[in-house]
Amino acid sequence: MDAYERALRKLVRPGDVVLDLGCGTGILAMLAARRGARVHAVESMPVVHLAQQLVAHNRLDVHVHHADICELAPVEPVDLIVSDFLGCFLVDDHMLPAVEAAGRWLKPDGRFCPFEVHLHLAPAGDFPLQVVDLWREPFYGLDLAPAEAEGLRVCMPSNLGEKSLLAPPKKFQTFIPPGPAAAFDNTLQFQFTRAGTLRALAGWFEAPLAEGVVLTNAPGGETHWGQLIFPLPPSDVAAGDQLEVRLRLDGDEWRWSGPGFDLRGVT
Repeated sequence: MDAYERALRKLVRPGDVVLDLGCGTGILAMLAARRGARVHAVESMPVVHLAQQLVAHNRLDVHVHHADICELAPVEPVDLIVSDFLGCFLVDDHMLPAVEAAGRWLKPDGRFCPFEVHLHLAPAGDFPLQVVDLWREPFYGLDLAPAEAEGLRVCMPSNLGEKSLLAPPKKFQTFIPPGPAAAFDNTLQFQFTRAGTLRALAGWFEAPLAEGVVLTNAPGGETHWGQLIFPLPPSDVAAGDQLEVRLRLDGDEWRWSGPGFDLRGVT
């Protein structure tokens, strides 16, 4: 919220018309209105009723629309669209169709906040991965080891430390709102810079909101998002070793493959 507030202070000019896409409780809409904007806040979920109450309570120039942006015709052209559609790794928030639909509201010189989203990947290791590790523990005398393969299919958020990265990150994709997004499919090569036990690929975003204001959920900073983890079969690696991995989105399912693994899972 601090990053978005600082960005709106830079972006919103008195008299601007702003669209808050997926406004939730309406906080971003109200912050924009406080800067002198006339704001349309669009939300499809029941939380919209709370947004209406908060807007009325703060006596701000915000019109709250209870609607699906994909079905709502633009009310008027807007100077700025602000939205938190980032998720852990962009796709898992399931808002990209809404982001694209919101583009119909933009003036020809209109702006989007964030104006870019960069997705990064890096191999990570030397941390416990409970969704896989728990199957190795004895369970009332039963051996559940075959279930480990199912644990490898679980994409999940996790707050990793920067020291968990075994190689420098590589850019997976860049999304420019409102889109449309290109196919989420890329093959990357990594060279390990230290020895360790490889456990997963970690994915995160870096989103410039305004000049000098960048929001990220990169390892090393705890956020409510965390990083999106793509588990890998545990393997010991040495500095200088290399890993080639392909990550692609197939419908609503991620697939990640490389030497010795071909996995898929839904976030």
